[in-house]
Amino acid sequence: MKYAKYIKPKKQRDWIGTISSIVLFLTFLVLAFFVVVMFYCNVALGYYPISGTSMSPLINASGRNTDYVYATYDVSDITYGDVIIFHHPDNREESGYKQVIKRVIALAGDNVMVKLNSTQNYALYIQYHGEGDFVEVTENYVADKSSYSKIYNDFYTTNLDSKLFLDDGYGNKYLHIEEGQIFYAGDNRANSRDCFDYGAQDESNIVAEVRYIIYGGTNRVWQVILQLLGIYKWN
Repeated sequence: MKYAKYIKPKKQRDWIGTISSIVLFLTFLVLAFFVVVMFYCNVALGYYPISGTSMSPLINASGRNTDYVYATYDVSDITYGDVIIFHHPDNREESGYKQVIKRVIALAGDNVMVKLNSTQNYALYIQYHGEGDFVEVTENYVADKSSYSKIYNDFYTTNLDSKLFLDDGYGNKYLHIEEGQIFYAGDNRANSRDCFDYGAQDESNIVAEVRYIIYGGTNRVWQVILQLLGIYKWN
């Protein structure tokens, strides 16, 4: 007697349930990422509203559209081009200092000079580590480089007592950045009081290094995420 062979029916895959599970899992990952970023920004970093226009066009301060920055208090690796929060001594403030936001131009051991370049325009020159030739600095972040004609006068005439100028042997004066000091300036050179005015400052007064810029005056976490992912880079 012959018997029919039993064939186990194939189990139908629940595609809708699988897709729903994947969507829920991805949603959870996105929300978790947002929470981690918010925690990181609000616990590990400082949140600074910006006033003044010394760092425009990078950072703007205009009413409701004032930009904010997130900055890390780990300042152990400050280098050229970094944007920093700095305690600048100011007798007009009750605390004895005011906080300013500027860009690092030169470090300890460097020599800084402002002079006419090959096109007969004033420009910034740096002799890095005090060695080799003075090199004209390409500063793409400075919108109006013609302001160096004004900076020249500020650099060489304002607060001379706080600046120790040396001579390069060709009649050009330069400022030597001593050990433990830093030289910073605002990107908006025509409207910034900085080391061009009052000389190099002690690097111990660096408060924080700017990591993220929030444009538009609100705590927009998606802007931080774009910067974290490298989709948008500001420096």
